[in-house]
Amino acid sequence: MKKTLIAGAVAAISLASGSAFAQSYVGINLGQSHANRGCDASVASGVITSCDKSDFAWKINGGYQLPGTPWAGELTYFNLGKFKGSGATASSTTKDSYWGIGGAYRPDFGSGWGGVARAGAAYGTSKVDYSLGTATGEHSKNGWHPYYGLGVTYQVAKNIKIEGDWDNTRITSQVPTLASSTAVVNSYTLGASFGF
Repeated sequence: MKKTLIAGAVAAISLASGSAFAQSYVGINLGQSHANRGCDASVASGVITSCDKSDFAWKINGGYQLPGTPWAGELTYFNLGKFKGSGATASSTTKDSYWGIGGAYRPDFGSGWGGVARAGAAYGTSKVDYSLGTATGEHSKNGWHPYYGLGVTYQVAKNIKIEGDWDNTRITSQVPTLASSTAVVNSYTLGASFGF
């Protein structure tokens, strides 16, 4: 009887640990971001004549998928890169990033393929280095915005998936004495997630 109980306990522990190993994951993605207004807050000055609206972007996230379901909770850090604007008497460089907390739906399509749909709240930071005539400086602005995204995954090994993602959020920036400006930022990245 004791041997049966011990064997049952060992089997239960093994199944639980195997399940936990498969439920937690971390991922890293690299790619490009694109803002609808690359100059962000400095557009309000009216003297910006050229904008660089795209840059290198990367993100790292961690999640826990509820056992037996496609639902997961995620924490994400996303570096959206730099967006630059310039003109005859003005210039700015905006560095954007955010922390995100939310949920993800990660269905399995079969044959190694899967998907991901995610949504949540992003706490963004926008740092602007600006030069407006004789006024120069740096200004940071923080704020909350929603984020959401879609992706496709392909399992290449037991606990390794390749993942291609599209992510969308908003970032609000401001140059002192000017009105704040909110930019919509779309990111397109490719990376991998690792289960443990």
